[in-house]
Parts: sequence; structure tokens; C-alpha cells
Amino acid sequence: MKVITLDYPISAPITTKKVILTLGFFDGVHIGHQKLIKDAKLIAEQKNLPLMVMTFDKHPKEIYKNDHKFVYLETEREKEHKMEKLGVDYLVIIKFTKEFSQLSPQDFVDQVVMKLKADTVVVGFDYTYGPKDIANVENLPKFAKDRFKIVVEPKQAIDKIKVGSTYIRKAIQHGNVELAAELLGQPYETSGIIVHGFRRGHKIGFPTANLEISGSKVLPAEGVYATRAKINGKWHDAMTSVGYNETFKTNHGLTIETNIFDFDEEAYGKPLTLAWYKFIRKNKKFSGIEELSHQLDQDKHDIKQYFYKLEN
Repeated sequence: MKVITLDYPISAPITTKKVILTLGFFDGVHIGHQKLIKDAKLIAEQKNLPLMVMTFDKHPKEIYKNDHKFVYLETEREKEHKMEKLGVDYLVIIKFTKEFSQLSPQDFVDQVVMKLKADTVVVGFDYTYGPKDIANVENLPKFAKDRFKIVVEPKQAIDKIKVGSTYIRKAIQHGNVELAAELLGQPYETSGIIVHGFRRGHKIGFPTANLEISGSKVLPAEGVYATRAKINGKWHDAMTSVGYNETFKTNHGLTIETNIFDFDEEAYGKPLTLAWYKFIRKNKKFSGIEELSHQLDQDKHDIKQYFYKLEN
């Protein structure tokens, strides 16, 4: 798969032949996105044309709503990895600037879609390319002027829940990582570097890897979770706490601490990926170390049982 980052205006075509073009931001590449891209891939194979996905380097809300605190379901690198697995030939990432955001719907079609040499455009039912009352799927044929075919994917839903990135972000922020995993088609993941903590866990028999997460990915709600931790290329069952330390009175901001089961190696400075499986309980303040230690024993037991049932 070729990854191509473009500035607007697009100066020259990327390909010599026409392409099957899918349009969207695709944050999370959830099961609805996967269905759309797989359907586009079938069309590409039938027509013997390459499959191109066009997306942006940042969510349009960052520009339209000046929302610089926007949180994402994945990094650009994670998105690239998923697109490659789905058989995409070209991933085109357009830099979403103020100038680009002001394109009229007709200019978007003429100066972007046509420049990318679309034979067929495949989009979700709610795709927009400007103000949604004008730049919507219903009006796309008017701007296309019979220069390319249009395929519209219907709404995807599970138990009447619309499969959408916004809904998944909210589910994660409310701690419902099981629902997020169902809609993403896999557990939600966060990656970062293991940094030095206060080593309190070591003292009570529950050493933790303290994760420093850079970037602007959505974080699960405060609480204790059943997770799996990938370190040194291997996955381990784990329990992860998200929150402000309730028992030890400090003011060090939100922490992500993971006790990795069956792992006893020095890990500072190493990359760690967490896959979030299940919310176990809310955080609470304990009367002391003994009560905390007893609760952590119970949490570990519950999480091991959960993973045993998951596998059997």
C-alpha cells in the first residue's frame, strides 16, 4: 500500500489509471468502515482497478469548530495498518486546512475527486464534503455530472445502535469498552512508553507499568479494567487502573497503571500496547494498604476468571 500525503490544491494525478475511490475520515476503522472498504475492494477487483481511500490528517471538527482538544480513536499509523490489512492500494491523506475547509461542494468534486481520477466513488450514507444541508450524498450526483459512478453504503447498526466513530468515542469515555470492541471489530487499543512511577505497587506485591500516552487519543473512564498488555512482542493478561490516586494523597493528574500478569522484567522506557476488554469496577478510596491489597487480589482473580471464560 502506498501512503501519500497531499497539500491542497492537488497539482498532479497520483495514478495513471482510474481508481475506485472511498471517501471518509475513518476514525477507528470500525466495522461500518470495514464493510464499506471491503465492498469497494470487490468493485475494484471486478473492474481491475486500484482501490484508493482518501482521508484527512485531522478531523474537520478541529478546523470547523476550532476544537483543538478533539480526541481520536487511533493514530495515523494505526489507521494505515488497518487500511493495509483491508487491501487498500493507495491511502491518500489530504492536509485539512482552513483554505481546504472553505471549498465549495462543486470545487471539492472538480478539484479533488476528479484529480484523484475516480471511476467510482464509494461513500457511507451520511458522508458530507461541506455544509451537510448541501454537501451530502443526495446531492453528490448533481456535482458529479455523470463523470463517475456513485455507490452509497447504507447505515450500519447493531441492536439499533448506529455504528459510528462518535458513538464509539462516547462509549469508551463512559467505560463501556466491551461495546467499543464490538463496534470496532476488536478491542480498543492505546500505546505508549512505560515511565517511572512511585513504585507503590511493588511494595504491596502488585508492580505496575505506568504508561505515558502521547497524542490525542480518547481514554477510557476512570476505573479498573481487564486488559491485555503487549510488551516485547508478546501479549499478557493484565489489570489496568485509570484515575487519580485515591488512596495515596497526591496531585499528579490522571495515571494509567497496569499490573501485567506473569511478567517480571525491567520494562522502563519500553513501548507498551494495551487492549481494553472489560470494565471491572469504579475507583474508590481505601482505608489503607491492607484493604487496597485485598481488593487488588480480588480484581486479579475476577480478571483471570474473565479471560478464562473468554478463551473456553
